[in-house]
Amino acid sequence: MSKNLFNMHNYGYVLKSIKKNPLLTPVKSSLNQKTILISGGTRGIGLSIGKSLASKGANIILLGKTQDPHPKLENTIYSAANLLQAEFPSSYVQGIACDIRKEEDINRCFTQIEDQIGKIDGAVLNASALCLAPTLKQTKKEIDLMSQVNINGTFMMAQKCLEQIKSSNHGHLLTISPPLEMINNDDWWVNHLYYSMSKFNMSLMAKYWAKEFPSIGVNTLWPRTTINTAPVRNILGGEDMINISRKSEIMGDAAAAIFLSDPVKCTGQNLIDDEVLVSLNKDVEKYRVNPDIKEKDLMPDFFC
Repeated sequence: MSKNLFNMHNYGYVLKSIKKNPLLTPVKSSLNQKTILISGGTRGIGLSIGKSLASKGANIILLGKTQDPHPKLENTIYSAANLLQAEFPSSYVQGIACDIRKEEDINRCFTQIEDQIGKIDGAVLNASALCLAPTLKQTKKEIDLMSQVNINGTFMMAQKCLEQIKSSNHGHLLTISPPLEMINNDDWWVNHLYYSMSKFNMSLMAKYWAKEFPSIGVNTLWPRTTINTAPVRNILGGEDMINISRKSEIMGDAAAAIFLSDPVKCTGQNLIDDEVLVSLNKDVEKYRVNPDIKEKDLMPDFFC
């Protein structure tokens, strides 16, 4: 996708009145002795979620594809786990190389988890492929990648996760995908139909897993604004867009808040990062990459 596809001057972030969501009231003060798996955990939002969950005492399993250093990407899955372990030495942290497109990788991953730590209590399905193009320019390679990661990979990974989480007494599964109520927003379809379709598939899965597994809190989480991540920096808009974005820590702190809530009550929700934190009386202004940028000048993210 061209970095110029999004003209930043065509968009503005509008502050809104947010009604607090009482379902997010925490029922736990920590996640001690809980083990949470995060796909796409090498960097960005996935790693920030790992940090926030570890700060609450959780054991963390990070999954990712990057095993060797990349010139444009931070960390390998192993260095990411080492960073997390160094910052939170009281938590067990494991980095496992896993391509969620491959069933044998997923099976190997869960065999390793069972051998080393037992079962998981929660999961964050963050791994995703971003290939933004209009219909006539979307290549078969891109279509296959988004289908295999965002749809097939998410489903196959969730099958393994849900099988274990259902026996937890505080089980949560969170997909990083857009709110279903925004499905009628044409702006986020006409320029990249296949990507949007694949991401809304993740949200549809979460909606019905919440009904199929009533003892598990199954929700979606999405950012209000663009987030300082490699895709935003390398694909969407470079440093100019990063300057009007929020830090990935806002997604991490929102995810941790969801995992502290009652999984039986807080389920089937399409949640936005700042709405989660405002519901808990948390300050959202501290997450701006550039503190001199006003909230109203931040760049809105997809579907928000």
